[in-house]
Amino acid sequence: MSPLELVGDFERIAQELRASKPGASSALRERIAAFEPPEPRTAFRPPSRRLVLALAAMALLASFVVAGVTGLGGSKESKSSGASSGFHPTLPVRKAIGSGAARSLGPVAPSRANALAPTAGRLQRYDATLRLRVHDVDGLSRATQRAVSLTRGLGGYVGSIDYATSAGQRGGATLVLRVPVANIQTELDGLTDLGTILQQRTGILDVTRRVDREAKQIAQLERELADASPQEAPAIRSRLATLRAKHARLVRSARLARIVVGLTTPPKQATVPPSRLHRTLDDAGSVLVRELEILLYALVVAGPLLLIGAAGIATARAARRRSDRRLLERA
Repeated sequence: MSPLELVGDFERIAQELRASKPGASSALRERIAAFEPPEPRTAFRPPSRRLVLALAAMALLASFVVAGVTGLGGSKESKSSGASSGFHPTLPVRKAIGSGAARSLGPVAPSRANALAPTAGRLQRYDATLRLRVHDVDGLSRATQRAVSLTRGLGGYVGSIDYATSAGQRGGATLVLRVPVANIQTELDGLTDLGTILQQRTGILDVTRRVDREAKQIAQLERELADASPQEAPAIRSRLATLRAKHARLVRSARLARIVVGLTTPPKQATVPPSRLHRTLDDAGSVLVRELEILLYALVVAGPLLLIGAAGIATARAARRRSDRRLLERA
């Protein structure tokens, strides 16, 4: 048989096969209809964007709640500790005094100085210290000028003045005044009218016997100088001059009282302590910062491992896709 005849038979056979296409029986159709295919395996699906955002919002809300609870606890502890360790100012102590002693007082309410008066007929060195508070810088300037005028009006003089202000709001002045002892009470009464007494100190030292002793020594040296030889006279004259100068200084110090006056403006008002809400917010902020530090530390430590794992997963998926593509090409 020739090849052409084989080709014609093949086409004829193919047409016969197409014409006589077998059909499925009714029993086979019932079996196929009753057959339930197995459920396909569910592949891993990444979570949706909404779910991720919801989880992140819940985590953030939980962090704020934890921070708020911690802040409230910290504010309560700080408040209780502050109340238990409160500062209690010490009351001023008044000491008994006598001749030659000193007295120190705390803030004094009366407008007059409660000072000791010198003893009449005695030579006494009188030292007083007075601290006053004025209203403001303008009051400080006026009080300084009045103190100088009062001292000069009573026959005294100003030894020194130290005056300073800061930004026109605060300031202070220190005056060293010398006043006749006979006018010391008038001087102190006038000074206490300049402001509120914060502190007062008075010291009295009786030098009557010392003055009398030095006067007798001077008289004795004068007699020795009158009877001294020309060789002894210069030495006695030098001793006499020194003793006379010393005696004059002592008598002058007993006649002029020394008063140190300190003037100051009110101290700067203390800052208002933060409220409970501010303390809670501060503590909550510190807790959030701490949580962020922990999260950043975790990312730094686990970041490389996560990157390696992601790279491995991506490599495995790419290899699987290449193998699937090759199988499809072969089929």
